[in-house]
Amino acid sequence: MAPMIQSQIPSVQPSPPPPAQAPQQFEIGSASASVAESINVEANIDGASRFDPRDVITIENRELLPHEKCLRMISKTFEQRLHKDGYTWKNIPQNTKDLYFEDFQKYFRWDQKISGIVKILWEKQAAIRYKSFIWAIKNAKQKPAYVSDDIWKAWNDEFNKPEYIARARQNKLNRQTGEPATHTGGSITHSSHAKRMEQSLGKKPTYYELFIRNHTKRSDGLFVNEKAKAVNDDFIQLREEMSQPEEGSSEPQPVDDNEVFVKNVGGVKKSRLYGIGSEISTFCSIASFSGTSPATGHSHELEDKLQLMQEENNLLRDQFKDLQDQHQKIQEKNEKMQEEMRKQMQEMQRQMQEQMKSQLAVFLLVTMISSYI
Repeated sequence: MAPMIQSQIPSVQPSPPPPAQAPQQFEIGSASASVAESINVEANIDGASRFDPRDVITIENRELLPHEKCLRMISKTFEQRLHKDGYTWKNIPQNTKDLYFEDFQKYFRWDQKISGIVKILWEKQAAIRYKSFIWAIKNAKQKPAYVSDDIWKAWNDEFNKPEYIARARQNKLNRQTGEPATHTGGSITHSSHAKRMEQSLGKKPTYYELFIRNHTKRSDGLFVNEKAKAVNDDFIQLREEMSQPEEGSSEPQPVDDNEVFVKNVGGVKKSRLYGIGSEISTFCSIASFSGTSPATGHSHELEDKLQLMQEENNLLRDQFKDLQDQHQKIQEKNEKMQEEMRKQMQEMQRQMQEQMKSQLAVFLLVTMISSYI
């Protein structure tokens, strides 16, 4: 038996175990003070291990984060699975939309507790992204590589139909004759603009600073409409009035621009603030400026939860309606096929009767000739 060879590697003291990590936080922003607070949940994200390479989705102010990557991946899932009736989002069957969402989950994961809200936000964003997706295909000079020949032909047939062209012209006319743009933020949310401003300013922007950023034109600095200009003028006047020195003092009073802005636009209404929308919780608690008590803040939380439940119910209702529409289309298709089969059977019977009449006439003719012979 060969002698055991002892290792010449010097002994090494084991390194101390890494410190226990704190539970991962998922922040669900909402319009109310209570819902704006962070919700701590355990790091059991979608049943996956911590080595799962997919990005973790969080929700802030009803926005999926990381926002821009979510948008890119939503569009990517469209490219991977096209439907011949999908020249509009409404026409896509619900089972295909469900497959889009399953494809989306290949790139992202999230805590099970927020799955319902994620699906609602995904559905809303997907509908918006799909409109831009179809617009790009419609205006492409040549067929994109991810579009098959049969889908390219089917969609272009729809795009060239007179009713589709008329509807597109009417929509364009409505946009031109409607109200002018109310802000210049584009499709980027107010919270995303606020984060970018925070990086450039080195501090969180005030409501007024964000309002100016999203309600003035980049080209000339003018306000997008008269209402935005009036809000600005009233804000400046109100800030001057609130900063007037007290009696017996020459020093101006310190004022909070956020408080001035909230007061100037009429306060928070249904968890929304003019110029900021429902993303007021990005900056601070609503109760800070609305004069509400903690109990009222709790009512805001209940109101927000009820609104989310209503949105989820609306989503389920839309899905059910889509299923009904699909069933109706299948039923109509079956009825059409049955009608075509009935007509074919009638035509076959008519032809058989004509053939029998012809054969009978020939038989009678032959019989008569035979009798004369």
